[in-house]
Amino acid sequence: MRIGIDLIKGMANVALTLAFFYGCGWWLFVGWPVQTRRVEDPIFATHFFEGLLPVAEVLQSRRYNPRGETWGCTYAIVRIGDPMPLHPPSRDLRERPVDPKDLIPWDFHFGGDWRETPAAALGPNIKDSIGFCQIDWPETLVQEIRDALATPGGWYVRDVSSETVYLYAPKQRLAARVRFGD
Repeated sequence: MRIGIDLIKGMANVALTLAFFYGCGWWLFVGWPVQTRRVEDPIFATHFFEGLLPVAEVLQSRRYNPRGETWGCTYAIVRIGDPMPLHPPSRDLRERPVDPKDLIPWDFHFGGDWRETPAAALGPNIKDSIGFCQIDWPETLVQEIRDALATPGGWYVRDVSSETVYLYAPKQRLAARVRFGD
């Protein structure tokens, strides 16, 4: 009888030890990175536009794709504060700082070859980043972005496949970087 109780206690200790290490491993490889992303995402838009534009309000912000998704939406959308520049600013990553440790990550690129709105219609083989990502935003913001792209008075940049879209809309006081990609 005593051997049976010792065996059950031993198996319980092994099971508890394995559960502890499984829980720690899950947190180390899954929970902690997800938590870090949740903490960083709301401030991404603030950091993204730092040095480019005064940010009055962060409207939407996500730096990383949701965990497990190979394709997803990342974005920094803000309401521009004062003083608002007359022309859209750009941050070109080819302009390297003197100190190599100050290199700007690729996902902080903004603007470039600005074109005046209204934006040209998308072709049949072009991604609609705004369309893919709008599910994450309130309908009022989606409409405001679409209006900004459809009316004169603003600027936009789309890369070749329209995977990334930059928007500078002074009338709506909007600035955005929206990317649907890997």
